[in-house]
Amino acid sequence: MTCVNSVIEVLKNEEVRMIGICGMGGVGKTTMVKEIIKRLAGLKVFDNVVMAVVSQSPSIQKIQLEIAEELGFKYDENTESGRARRLYGTLMEINKILIILDDVWTELDFEAIGLPYGPHKGCKVLLTSRNLEVCNAMGSQEIFTIPVLTPEESWELFREIVGKPLDYPDLAKRVTNECAGLPIAILTVAKALENKRKHVWDDALKQLQSSALGSISSMNDKVYSSIQWSYDRLESDEEKSCLLLCCLFPEDYDIPIEYLVRYGWGRGYFSNADSVEEARNRVHSLIDKLQRRFLLLDGKSEEHTKMHDIVRDVAIQMASRDPHRFLIRCDAEKTGWPKIYDHYTTISLIPINIDEIPVGLECPKLELLHLEGGRYSENSMDIMCKGMKELKVLALVDVRGISALPSSLGLLKSLRTLSLNGCHYLTDISDVIGRLENLEILSFRKCSRILELPKEIGLLKHLRLLDITDCDRLEKIPHGLLSSLSSLEELYMENSFRKWEQSATESEDKRMASLVEVMSLSNHLKVLVIEIPDFNFFPKDFYLTSRATIRFHISNRIHGELFGGQSSTGCYAFENKLEIFRSDATEFMEIQIVRVLFKKCEDLILGRIKNLKYVLNELDQEGLQHLKVLRIQDCPEIEYLVNGASWTQQIAFPLIQSILLVSMPKLKAICHDQLPQSSFINLRSLELLYCPVLKYVFSLSVASNLVQLQSLSVAICPQMKEIVSKEGREHETASDIVAFPKLTKLTFEDLSDEFVGFYEANNEVTDGSKDQNVVGTSYDEHQPSRSFERAVFPSKCILWLQNLEEVKLREANVDVFFDMKGHMVRDGQAVPAFSHLQNLSIWHSRCRHLWKNIPPEFQGFQNLRYLNIGGGHDLQYVFPHSIARLLVNLEELNIARCWSMETIVRSADENEKEDHTGMTLFPKLNSFDLRRLPSLESLCPDASTSLWSTAKVMSVERCNKLKTLASVIPQIKQLEKDSIAHHEDEDEGISSGSCGCTPYSCGPMTKPTSRRNIVQILPRPVNQEVAPTNLDQDSNDYDNLERLSVLSCESLEVVFQLKGPKAVESHNVQAFNKLCYLLLDKLPSLMHVWETGGSHHITGFGNLTFLSVSHCGSLRYLFLSTVAKLLVNLEDLKVGNCEKIEHVIAEADTECADQEITFPRLNSMTLEDLPNLICFSTEAYTLKLPSLMELKVIKCPDLRTFASKVVNTHSVIQVHTELGKSEWMGDLNSTIGNIHEKRETQRSAELSSVLKVEFCSEEFYDDVHTK
Repeated sequence: MTCVNSVIEVLKNEEVRMIGICGMGGVGKTTMVKEIIKRLAGLKVFDNVVMAVVSQSPSIQKIQLEIAEELGFKYDENTESGRARRLYGTLMEINKILIILDDVWTELDFEAIGLPYGPHKGCKVLLTSRNLEVCNAMGSQEIFTIPVLTPEESWELFREIVGKPLDYPDLAKRVTNECAGLPIAILTVAKALENKRKHVWDDALKQLQSSALGSISSMNDKVYSSIQWSYDRLESDEEKSCLLLCCLFPEDYDIPIEYLVRYGWGRGYFSNADSVEEARNRVHSLIDKLQRRFLLLDGKSEEHTKMHDIVRDVAIQMASRDPHRFLIRCDAEKTGWPKIYDHYTTISLIPINIDEIPVGLECPKLELLHLEGGRYSENSMDIMCKGMKELKVLALVDVRGISALPSSLGLLKSLRTLSLNGCHYLTDISDVIGRLENLEILSFRKCSRILELPKEIGLLKHLRLLDITDCDRLEKIPHGLLSSLSSLEELYMENSFRKWEQSATESEDKRMASLVEVMSLSNHLKVLVIEIPDFNFFPKDFYLTSRATIRFHISNRIHGELFGGQSSTGCYAFENKLEIFRSDATEFMEIQIVRVLFKKCEDLILGRIKNLKYVLNELDQEGLQHLKVLRIQDCPEIEYLVNGASWTQQIAFPLIQSILLVSMPKLKAICHDQLPQSSFINLRSLELLYCPVLKYVFSLSVASNLVQLQSLSVAICPQMKEIVSKEGREHETASDIVAFPKLTKLTFEDLSDEFVGFYEANNEVTDGSKDQNVVGTSYDEHQPSRSFERAVFPSKCILWLQNLEEVKLREANVDVFFDMKGHMVRDGQAVPAFSHLQNLSIWHSRCRHLWKNIPPEFQGFQNLRYLNIGGGHDLQYVFPHSIARLLVNLEELNIARCWSMETIVRSADENEKEDHTGMTLFPKLNSFDLRRLPSLESLCPDASTSLWSTAKVMSVERCNKLKTLASVIPQIKQLEKDSIAHHEDEDEGISSGSCGCTPYSCGPMTKPTSRRNIVQILPRPVNQEVAPTNLDQDSNDYDNLERLSVLSCESLEVVFQLKGPKAVESHNVQAFNKLCYLLLDKLPSLMHVWETGGSHHITGFGNLTFLSVSHCGSLRYLFLSTVAKLLVNLEDLKVGNCEKIEHVIAEADTECADQEITFPRLNSMTLEDLPNLICFSTEAYTLKLPSLMELKVIKCPDLRTFASKVVNTHSVIQVHTELGKSEWMGDLNSTIGNIHEKRETQRSAELSSVLKVEFCSEEFYDDVHTK
């Protein structure tokens, strides 16, 4: 986790644009990257974060497609160069984007891919690789090396996976040690040993200690042996076969589980499965087991899985041996070919063209051939098929060049699975297909040029599965073809044929397939996926005779219609799904089969349905007992999902898990009147978007059932008054019947001015004097009380929401967010509130208080990590002190556009009992951001409280009244209170009007012309009252500052105040050891960057590499010699537009014995627009610049000599001025002197020219007027 934090911090560095993460295979690089992505999502550092897996054989097309998919667009271009141009343009439009390239083996051509890494300054690249040289070759500016786990970390991970106390701890530790600290080895071995007896542990240790026979040269032997041992311990041959099938696909491939089903069925792996559906269920079960063993990984969806490249390498090695004999080639150029093929049973070639395959490929034992992505011809395929007469599975995936199936394919009498997915050139399949008499699975998915299904398919009497998904040009299926498939179990036709015959008016040879044909298969059909123009195509009196086990997906939806254009095809593990669009409810409810489908439906989508007022009442009087997902959009007449006034005693929606309602102009509520107990009891997610007359979401009767609700989102509901309404049950106390124990996420956006909160509970608040279990005292003395204040979370509903983790509110005009008035008290203490809340975001609200009426001894909010506030026009402060002290885990605080905000933390109230002297608030704060707070005067008026002392990033923008930051002085545990008191009287640096911290004063700001006006301050100034010995003891806890940017602070006079107290001037004062980047710009009052007070006992700043100071009009020098000597790692120095600077290095008040100053690593220096600069350093010092390679001296007219004594420089230094490159004169002083002479000569010439022009002009004027 520490490394994750470090990577994220470097990603925030504007100067670093490429980062490498390097480590051996299986060490956890990809896992780390996924955690980084997760963390970045909350930090909002980038507008977009995309990831592409590169792998050992990089494919530019694959990388382009993966990035496009994550950005949500599709290419129209068919060439790599065309896609690169499109991708380049798209990425250039994104202000800040991070591109993650995982598993990079060789240097990549960014231009060929379309990555604007060079021209786009907001584009950053994070890459992972096993090879450090690859990271360097790619130009990584920062490289993080991921080591293996320590023995202690390995043991901790091992115990976590096993998950219970170990009976043989010593033996377990020895097994763990054999995993060599590699997470993938630990995971696979630990999971395989879970719940095993001692003899299995003994055997595991023995096997792991033995050398791995046939191990891979590039792989750690321990990794190989651990994975092989885990494979050997799989419980069944089916598990092993399923795992080996996953080797057929390239590295880092999202493997479609359906491929494994169809390949395994063709090979005969599932002897106990009587149907393809049973085999599918079996494969999903096997995948779950293999994932629990960590031999497989989660894929991009539930229908995909992935195989770690290390596991894949081991599995391929095992699969290549007897009895399996797999041949897998994903890059023919690098791997080569064997001399004989007659023993292979399985071959996978990806992506390999026919001219790369040895001529005369004879594979008499071959049972499975998988070809993907190459170019072939009918003739080459014809030759190949002749040598593979025992073939059972043939899969051509995205193969180019084949327009017709080879004739020799008809010789494959054992062929059971033929998959031709994505063969876009294929047009003719009629000649051969009818001869494959044993074919059971046939797929033409995404064969976009097939216009007609040949009638010969009807000869396949053993065919169980036909898949023509995404054959969007298919216009003809001959009448009688489907009904002749007497063994058909599964039919997939999504985004395909829609020209169903409605009535037999055409001649027999022109007739199309009809839905009557499809329904005639219902006795043996188990899966049906079809699209129809209209549900009226179903005969009204046709009765579905299928058994209850049939799965269906029937739709008349046009792809991309409604729901944001959501459209996905190719799902095979779906639940019963019905999509009805643009229809009249009174008409389709007359169709018998539609009524049956409603009763069996598990996923229902309705769009633009007319004549539907009460969904449940009119669609199914039995309550849609199987429905799990309901999505409705643009249904203009719906008022309620269910009207309890006319409802039966049947439980409504007993299994419903997710409801999405969008654009419902007449929706009044989810439910009207009372419903039977347990209605909606399984609801987990509810999302409401644009329901203009909706006044409340739940009645009490419904709310009382929502014990499983996890997520609630309500947006653009302009009449919304409350979330939970009593609605006729005013006599009941809501807290007695309502609870949301699993609700973790709440989102409210753009609600009405009438919105009073989650629940209008004011009438239920009991006077604290009458009830000892509530607290009703207000602790807010800064605002006049009102008889009625609207609170998002009034105290009476807080107990309902104890497990909330994330709350987002936008555009809701309430008065209070959390109102604790009347908060429950148990055993004399307030009940903890919102203890699980981690993320709180409030935008554009008229809220005047986030927290109000906090009772004594209140506890809660202790796990809040992220707080974002924006557009709070009436908010005068963020935290009461009593709340701020509780936020011990707060990591990120962002506040913007709060026009009335005066302070961040309000002073502690007098009636707060605790002594807060020396308290450090927000001890885990990493990021602190303040933007456009024009009334902000202080961060915390309480000078005795330390704020954000451990922060790493702080940004301040346009806080025009802010003159000083709150105290950021770290509280040293070892420091005695009387020691602080002793020095207080001696401190002259703390003014009476400040908060105890003058080194970081910020005044009014003006917007820079060239970049965003952001002040990044992560202050940790040296505590003048802390003895240096104590400071050093805790310096690691607080000295976190790595980058400091201070922009446009008009009142700032000092950046670093390093004066030590007189009592300790003999000691070294150490500070800012991690600071590597310092940027100061537009600070017109700045007098000192470093103010030492004459002290020569300063250490620190040793890691500063970049220093830029510009537009600081009051600055006369940059640093004293005492500071200059600290900057031993400074590499780049820029000073510009500082009109009063006379010297960069000034002489200290008291001369030091050492008169020599060295910048050992300084290689670049820029001095620009410094009209009063006389000399870089005074005469008192000898200046050494052994690494200086480039010097720019621009518009420095008074600079005649660089320094009085300059030694130890490069023999030649590139010197540039406003006139161009200057001649090197042998040393710096001579070169600077020569530049000055040329500048004076040019100035004289220019002056003479001007005078001559003026004189000529006068003569011309006189001459004209004389004439």
